[in-house]
Amino acid sequence: MYLAPSPQIAVLWIHIIAACVWIGGQITLGMLVPLLRFDRDLVLAAARRFGWLGWSAFAVLIVTGVINMHEIGVSFTHLNATPTSRTLSLKLTLVIISGLAAAAHSLLPRLMQEGTARRALTGILAVLALLAALGAAFYGVVIAEH
Repeated sequence: MYLAPSPQIAVLWIHIIAACVWIGGQITLGMLVPLLRFDRDLVLAAARRFGWLGWSAFAVLIVTGVINMHEIGVSFTHLNATPTSRTLSLKLTLVIISGLAAAAHSLLPRLMQEGTARRALTGILAVLALLAALGAAFYGVVIAEH
């Protein structure tokens, strides 16, 4: 006989898989783009392909995150009531930073002309999106332990 997973465990598992896709995809794309720079069309195609997968994973993270919040008894109106809710508030801040930085990273090429400044800014935004996502994942583990 095996342990039967609860619906809450299934939602947490989906949340973790989506986080793997969001974070792992950023790392993978970040490692590949410098190698693919010689072919701008290939870089754009890879970014577009990851965009569909990555933003879908981000949406799943939001939905499952709200469900997980409900499961641990935290509401948006009480995000500073307990140590757990304050930690969750920090995690949510990092999620917002990650999403906004990733969105800005993907929109910037449409808003700025090609050049050193654009490359630097898109790189900074990509690193910020990844670091914030990694921080959110870390605090997710901290919350799950309690």
